[in-house]
Amino acid sequence: MNLKDFTIFFALLIGLNIAGYLLNIGISLVWNKVYKHRSKITKKEVLSSILTLFINIIIAIPGYILWVKGFITFNNQDPWLTFIILFLFLDILMYVLHWASHNIVVLKKIHLQHHEHTEQFNVVSLYYMSPWESILFGLLLTVVALLFSLNVYGFIAFLIYNWFYGVVTHLNTKLSKPYFLIFTTNYFHKNHHKLFSKNYGFYTILWDRLFKTESTNL
Repeated sequence: MNLKDFTIFFALLIGLNIAGYLLNIGISLVWNKVYKHRSKITKKEVLSSILTLFINIIIAIPGYILWVKGFITFNNQDPWLTFIILFLFLDILMYVLHWASHNIVVLKKIHLQHHEHTEQFNVVSLYYMSPWESILFGLLLTVVALLFSLNVYGFIAFLIYNWFYGVVTHLNTKLSKPYFLIFTTNYFHKNHHKLFSKNYGFYTILWDRLFKTESTNL
């Protein structure tokens, strides 16, 4: 499959993004029903989440152009190596940027919308954010692809992992389990939404422990 082909690339891009959005809603609905969580959703939140979905698609265009023009290159390294590189690099980078979005005034104003969900997550909480936040995260992934020569399938696998981890950490929970081994949980992230100034880690608790920003109790 030639992923550089315009038709193939955008068919996959649009299809996978819409599928991910709908699957996120489906997983959240089933989870809430099975574990008896109640959550409300507003028209504003639905429209905002759809806008985020649209931006997630559009923001890939600069990266696609840079790839076609040869500025972004992918290689034949082991896809797992690409995955590990991205995991380690983005784990620390997202911690720093997440801290910045809570402590730098301009970024804080952008990030505040996502923190309107403090007591309960709903089916679109993952996608409920400022348009600027969606744009910045999309551009960040483009910059990462520029900086590193990666395996394209490992890169795609990591994007899917990042989406799935986001889904899981925005599920409601009654359990007080902030981490599994070194990995954050939905309780850990719910704690972050409630306390605001703690638990900045995306994938692991390592940086919160190192910089003493971890909280395990609501």
